[in-house]
Amino acid sequence: MNFKWLLFLFSCFQLSMHAQSDSAKSYNAKAEIAFDGKRYRVYNNWISVGPGVGYNSHWPKDEKNMAVDFSFHIQEHYFRAGTFMSGVDFYAANNYNFHLQYGIRKETTKYNLSAFLGPSYSYFKRPLKDSTEFGLNTILSTVYKEFGAYACVEAVYKIKYDVGIGGQVFCDINKTQMVYGVRMIVYFSSAFRGVKYGRTIHGK
Repeated sequence: MNFKWLLFLFSCFQLSMHAQSDSAKSYNAKAEIAFDGKRYRVYNNWISVGPGVGYNSHWPKDEKNMAVDFSFHIQEHYFRAGTFMSGVDFYAANNYNFHLQYGIRKETTKYNLSAFLGPSYSYFKRPLKDSTEFGLNTILSTVYKEFGAYACVEAVYKIKYDVGIGGQVFCDINKTQMVYGVRMIVYFSSAFRGVKYGRTIHGK
């Protein structure tokens, strides 16, 4: 099972590298776009944050989750470092996940689309299955520390060029559990450079 996931990760990494190979030939760190009277970086970083709902395969219950992700670039390549917590409610989280990913991105003046995949680390507690019927599930529990894989697809509609709202579909899997679900997010990018004087170019 672990070998299959490692092979899957490697394959996705290779596809991502191929998808971005064309942009490497024309990468310009200072490239800008003029839109709506302002200047914006073509290559920029962004933060995504928001709540959502999901499901846990090991402890079959609907869950709520909250995530924060920072997406950044090294030249034309995009990476993401993030975390999320999940549980039966926002104030009762018992699963904490940290992930580092590699991804692809498509940005326009109205949308920001991205997909990321990479390794993850999860720390979580789960009640022993045979203790719940006796009401001892909060006492008798097992602590897990697992490495796994995390995937996330994100779509954002921009209210302004560097601010938007959108959604994520995510899945985290390790040898003990699989957590998957959806989120609503807000999006803030570092694209803004200043006021554009003179002719404004609309679109990318």
